[in-house]
Amino acid sequence: MHRSFDNIAQGQSRLRPGGLLVALLIALVAGGCQSYERRPLDMAGHQAAFLARTPESPEVRAFAEGLAARSPGTNGFNSTDGITCAEAEILALVFNADLRLARLRAGVTRATAENAGLWEDPTIGVDLTRIIESTPEPWKVFTSVGITIPISGRLEIEKQRAGVEHAAELARVAQREWSVRIAVRRAWSEWSALDAQLAATREFLSRVDQILVVVDKMEQAGEMARTEARLFRIEKATKASDLATLESRAREAELRLRQLMGMSPDAPLRFQAAGIGPTRASTTANADAAELERRSPAMLVAAAEYEAAEKALELEVRKQYPDLHIGPGYGNEDGQNQVLLGLSVPIPILNANRQGIAEARARRELAQAGAETTLEQTIAAMRAAEVRLAAATRRRQTLETEVVPLVDAQYSDARQVARLGEVNTLVLLESLTRQQEAKIGLVEAARDEAIAASDVDELVGPPLSLPGVPTGTTQPSNATPASDPSTTNPPATGSAPR
Repeated sequence: MHRSFDNIAQGQSRLRPGGLLVALLIALVAGGCQSYERRPLDMAGHQAAFLARTPESPEVRAFAEGLAARSPGTNGFNSTDGITCAEAEILALVFNADLRLARLRAGVTRATAENAGLWEDPTIGVDLTRIIESTPEPWKVFTSVGITIPISGRLEIEKQRAGVEHAAELARVAQREWSVRIAVRRAWSEWSALDAQLAATREFLSRVDQILVVVDKMEQAGEMARTEARLFRIEKATKASDLATLESRAREAELRLRQLMGMSPDAPLRFQAAGIGPTRASTTANADAAELERRSPAMLVAAAEYEAAEKALELEVRKQYPDLHIGPGYGNEDGQNQVLLGLSVPIPILNANRQGIAEARARRELAQAGAETTLEQTIAAMRAAEVRLAAATRRRQTLETEVVPLVDAQYSDARQVARLGEVNTLVLLESLTRQQEAKIGLVEAARDEAIAASDVDELVGPPLSLPGVPTGTTQPSNATPASDPSTTNPPATGSAPR
């Protein structure tokens, strides 16, 4: 019995280095593991934060200051005198819900890029054997650690692939940012046009009220038939109904603007109407294919997706080359301590990753066709938008230079004749109505021109000459520009305002 205890003690002594190695590896594994913590949704908290947003929020201030620092010529953000279209775009870039989701999606690709190309975790193997026959040393114990050495260079290609895929996602974010800015401009054109129509309709009703005073007196004096006098009241009632409809449409347009800006329907802000639609930043007519390739957000996304497909194919080709698997170990056999070293290399003759290579090559063909199709569609859409813009511009110019001056002169002459004592109320009403229709037509033409110009701008993309501001404009100032493909940091990911 004493001898058996001695043998066990000797075996434990022989296996002590291996046991220490296993214990050390287990400690390392435990120290490198992350823990899970549940985080429930806080919809009440988000609703409170949403309702508390204002144009003076710290996020907006920080972003506007960062934009001003990058672009010295940019006007400062000041909401006290009313929100302009440019300031509405800034608010949308900070708070727009779709942009927040797009930036968080870029955070997924950033996480992939930051953790791509890591070595595979080592494996621990323990081999226990007991000899059934009677022998002084019945136990054989071997401990090994398996490590994969990436001699194929696959891991570096994985890093590059994750980087270009993140760059493609950033290009999508930049495209989405530009689309949101254009959507704000279109909505602003709609709202400002309705605001101008409201002003013109109120002015028309005010003038009709002035004429009705004279009409009532003439009707009472018997100088005007009741049927003629009734025409003025009908016109007033009709325009009053139109005014109510316009007020409802203007409120809906304002709510649409607030939604694009990420502001609550009752947020304390006031829009500053200055003309119909925003002022265009640059001339984008007659953009050729080369300029579209440099500036068009859709083309930049297509090019980034093709680059990602190229890198994916390179990775699949590199995967057919083997990596080296080594397994150093330590054990005891027949009472003797042993050091082991196992080497294995797969032979790429049966599989050789043929399926992965074929699929990646097909995806590259698809990405190439997608880029070519995007160019064709962008050129066609560009020409159609330019046609709409030219037609809207001609209509606006005709109304502005010919029709409106004529109806203004007609109404002025009718009023002058009335002042001389020859009141022709029907001519005066017809002149006033034609003037109102011309003004409404001019507002609609200016709105259509602004929207068509926004369509052209959306296809061509933001101007490249804008100093200090990357393509796709910007994100909150604590974020990386969405259009910078050289970085793996997404715009405002994890810090986008709620």
